[in-house]
Amino acid sequence: MNRVRIWLVMGVAVALGVSLVSDAQAQRRGMRGSFLGLLSVDAVQKELKLSDEHLGKVKEMTEKFRTEAREKFGALGEIEDRQARYAKMRELSEGFDENARKALHEMLPREQMMRLYQIRLQVRGNLFAVNNGWMANRMKLTDEQKKKAADLETATREKTSAVFSGIRELPEQERRQKFTEAREKIAKVRAAADEQAVGILNAEQKEMLEKAKGEKFEMP
Repeated sequence: MNRVRIWLVMGVAVALGVSLVSDAQAQRRGMRGSFLGLLSVDAVQKELKLSDEHLGKVKEMTEKFRTEAREKFGALGEIEDRQARYAKMRELSEGFDENARKALHEMLPREQMMRLYQIRLQVRGNLFAVNNGWMANRMKLTDEQKKKAADLETATREKTSAVFSGIRELPEQERRQKFTEAREKIAKVRAAADEQAVGILNAEQKEMLEKAKGEKFEMP
């Protein structure tokens, strides 16, 4: 698989929340960044009690976004600087997710959309929550807390990027083995970051965060 193809596959996967691997833990991680990714999970569909009509519309939306993602992410492999590639991929992915959010607001009833937000908070974790603008305002984070949250996110992103550094240049069989090891390392990095993120909050803010997550949802 050439470099352009690799970045195309990665970009579409990240934008739509599609897991590139089959194990359950990695699937949960793969769904973290995307509304459409969450809605592709049977358990989430059942939790939201989506009708056949809604499921059909979500499928149509996913196909539409997948086509657009292929076009936009296809050029990422031509960007030589690795950090610039990741930055652009993140920018595009966040753009797709925001467009999906707006479309879903028009499609789903308020209660279903609110529950989807709650599940998303639980799945994406505390590091996401403290860096999310809406949640930060709701919890009334101070400027100092916001800076700590942003610094933690940057440090975590650098650690995860370092784990994958050089893996994609390896032969396919060796790359698969290294990816398994990398996933385990990244799971530990993210778990530590989520724990540190909670430490940024005061008692009242922690209570607000847990309330915002709603009833506990178990991702299969």
